[in-house]
Formats: sequence, C-alpha cells, structure tokens
Amino acid sequence: MTLTLLIILLNLLITWTAFQRQDLFLRWSHRPWDVLHHHQYERWVSSGFVHADWLHFAINMFVLWQFGTMVESTFTLLADPVTGRIRYATLYLLVLVASSVPTYLKHKNNPYYASVGASGAVSGILFAYVLFHPLRPIYLYGVIPIQGIVAGVAYLVYSSWASRQGSDRINHDAHFYGAVAGLLGTLLFYPESFRTFLQELQGVFS
Repeated sequence: MTLTLLIILLNLLITWTAFQRQDLFLRWSHRPWDVLHHHQYERWVSSGFVHADWLHFAINMFVLWQFGTMVESTFTLLADPVTGRIRYATLYLLVLVASSVPTYLKHKNNPYYASVGASGAVSGILFAYVLFHPLRPIYLYGVIPIQGIVAGVAYLVYSSWASRQGSDRINHDAHFYGAVAGLLGTLLFYPESFRTFLQELQGVFS
C-alpha cells in the first residue's frame, strides 16, 4: 500500500468519525482561538483530516490520489524507498501545518473562526508535482489541459486575490501558503529538482 492511499484512508476514517459526532468535529477543527488560549496544539494536524462535507472530502482526496501517487513515486526514485517515503510523509505533515500558520495569525483573536480540510497539504503536494513536471499538463475540470507551470502560477494569483476578497468560506490562505510550502519543502529534500525544473523550461525556448 502506498503512503498516499494510507493518507486517504486515514482522512476517510477521521472525516467519517467526525460526521458521526459533532463534538469531535468541533474538537478536531482548526480554531486558532483555542490553539492560543487553550493550548490545543493538536488542532494543527487534526483539522487537516476532517472535511466540511463529502464533496469537500472527495475533491481533496481525488487531487491527492492523482498527484500524490506520482510525487511519492518520484521521492522514492530519487532516494531509496524507505527514505523517500519518510520524506514524503514529512513533507505532507509539514505543509499541512505550515499552510495553517497565516490563518492562525489572522484569526487567533477570533473565538468564532474555524476551518477544516486537507486543501493546504494537497496544494503542497500538487506544487511538488509541478516542480518535478512543469510542462506536463494538468487537466482543469478533468477536461481542459493546462501546462503545470501555467496552472500553478494562475492558482497562486487566484488564491492571493480570493484571500483578499474574503467573499466566500474557502480558506484561500491555506491554498496559497500550502503551495509555497510544498515547493520549498521539496527543494529542501531534493535541491537538484530546481535545476531539472529550469532545464525543462529552457527546453521550451531553445
């Protein structure tokens, strides 16, 4: 079993459990006020395994399955299988936490704010994929092919803009900073990936 599939199954189990018990849903969500004032630091991680509804879960897990499998495989090819999987799991957890830091800083004095979902971590995995394969197409809505680097830049620009608008209930900050953390974390583990990334892009203009 791949780590990606294991993470998906863990998300399924925890999300399903939270749907059965509202008290656990509230206890596992990311509530910056409770982190700061009640020292409930486990929320940094638990909130990334709970989702708002089944559609939210399905979208996140589909994207994770689609790109996480390939990123995990690349990690194990660039190192030995054990080291690669340890690095992949570490990247996922680090990005999960890092993607929530801006949200924490913005809402730590708001006792009513809460968020859930793996979107930040999934964004990080998606951008690790883009770093490895910048010209390989990503299919928007499963149909429209867009080169990874183009889709990545557009995603960052949109997430930054949508965060400033604040007109919906989506945590766009987590998307943006999760993507950035995914890039930086992958470069930390595999610095040579940046050279490969540039070589692929140079090939377009040569």
